[in-house]
Amino acid sequence: MKKESKSRKILIIDDEPDLRDLYQKLLELQGYHVYCAASGLEGIHLNEKNNPDLIILDMHMPEMDGISTLKNIRKTDDSVIVVILTGYACPDTIRDAIDLNVSEYLSKPFENNELLNVIGKAFGSK
Repeated sequence: MKKESKSRKILIIDDEPDLRDLYQKLLELQGYHVYCAASGLEGIHLNEKNNPDLIILDMHMPEMDGISTLKNIRKTDDSVIVVILTGYACPDTIRDAIDLNVSEYLSKPFENNELLNVIGKAFGSK
């Protein structure tokens, strides 16, 4: 997996710095090139600038939530793989995410290996 993952770029959009750092370290150890954004607006900018292969997107952020962020991203990038993270699952949010072509959905808290498995499956299906 490490050889294949070296060319893969992942963008993490999450307002919680500790979680961003944890995900970044975990993914870099797997050989991924990782970008991090602390807000939806920053995530939209980094997506346009760096053209990642996959986005890990938190649903609940101040100013711009995950669905609004993803709607903006989908205006210019309808093919990037998106994995949604949330601690507050509700059917409407899940429905909105599915309508925006989300690859996978993870409820917090989750184990590190769950995130790695979801990313591996998402890349394997492309």
